Amino acid sequence: LYFDSAQHYSVIKNIMQQNAAWMLNWLNAAYYHLGFHFLSVMFASVLDVGATRVMLVLGQVILALIPFSVFFPVKYISRSSMAGWSAVVLYVFGWYMPAHAVDWGKYPALMSVGMISFVLSLAYLVWQHKNTLTGRKRWLLYTLLGVSVLLTVFAHSRSLIFLGIVIFVWIISTWWQKLSPRWMSFVFVLVILITLAEVVYVQRQSILTLLVDPYLQKGYLVTGFVVFLSIFAWMAYPCLTFVSVLTMTFLLGSVFVPVTFIPGYRDLTLLDRPFVEMVLFLPLSLLGGLGLAGLEQKLQGRFVWSRLVSVFVVGVVLVNALFVYELYPSDCCVIVGNDDVVAMDWVANQLPVDARIGIASTALKVMPSEISEGDVGADAGIWITPLTGRLTIPLPNVLEFDQQASFENLCGLNIGYLYVGEKGQPFDVAKIASRPEWYRPLLSMPKTRVYEVIGCQ
Repeated sequence: LYFDSAQHYSVIKNIMQQNAAWMLNWLNAAYYHLGFHFLSVMFASVLDVGATRVMLVLGQVILALIPFSVFFPVKYISRSSMAGWSAVVLYVFGWYMPAHAVDWGKYPALMSVGMISFVLSLAYLVWQHKNTLTGRKRWLLYTLLGVSVLLTVFAHSRSLIFLGIVIFVWIISTWWQKLSPRWMSFVFVLVILITLAEVVYVQRQSILTLLVDPYLQKGYLVTGFVVFLSIFAWMAYPCLTFVSVLTMTFLLGSVFVPVTFIPGYRDLTLLDRPFVEMVLFLPLSLLGGLGLAGLEQKLQGRFVWSRLVSVFVVGVVLVNALFVYELYPSDCCVIVGNDDVVAMDWVANQLPVDARIGIASTALKVMPSEISEGDVGADAGIWITPLTGRLTIPLPNVLEFDQQASFENLCGLNIGYLYVGEKGQPFDVAKIASRPEWYRPLLSMPKTRVYEVIGCQ
């Protein structure tokens, strides 16, 4: 679907081909979340199937499995299976995240989300039983926790920031619990007000407004239910409620904290908008599950009412999903059409292996500074190199191809061909077609074109 998928495919293919030069330079590469890719290579090798099929199916399998990671902490803490399953239902059907992340090809991030839940659950167990574990069991759990953290970061490096935020929040919570009840309530209300202020500020930023879209514009009903249930979560589990809310506060704030010490990455922030948008549902699901457990405790002794409330909450989430949950890829992210698939085969068979092809690109802007993080593929041209092996040169999709300066730039880059895709943000065909003395059509389909650049001296 999206440009990220093409990059994942390239990484997996390079690993499968045992490209030593690429492997030696992967730390300096633009893409470094390799856990998903090595897992894909393992399945492709064991099952003897192609990288494409493994990548697509494994991404969906991970998406289907990660919701269960929230069941165990809620069930363990509350001793309520219904609360645990309610958290899972919220996780799956409450908001269009994280399912929409598949449209972006965010397979490594999805993989890390499920692993983050496991790491946090294991860390909570270690902390809770730190004084009762024997030496051997303690070191076994510490080793398992350390390995789990390494694997989670290997799946997606930004998960380290998420884990760091939770650890920092937990340290704050230990101080918070030493306050008097009045001051505890005051600090908690203050955190809520800060979080609300962040949400309002984020909505006013054109680049960041999508961050809260799954939870407010299109998920306000479910989010409202979680807010209501959070009242009971606070009554029954004040510390975990405080930790969940403060974690959201820091997640929202992380998109504004600049990181300038990493070479080669300018205008970087602790977490970017897509990652925060993806993971906000995790603390919300925990709040919902713990809130339902707290409500069950309030209704303890009234078996029928407690069960009816649980069924009602789950029913509302499912009915809401029936009307608002879209089970199809978003149009925002589909950059390949049927004509493109045919054109890829044509490029592979008709163009020379040393061809240099100009493809459309656009600036990626997900930071609050609105400064571009770099150029990314704007249409199916981004798939040419992974699928055909032909070299591609990204060009701005708004390039004025009918201008002399643009043509001279193409000649200077030794670009011999131009690819115009069916979907996404392709080149302007009209401007290319207006200069037949510069560009000769080689492949003309209803929605996809390939031109040869002619006339260069």
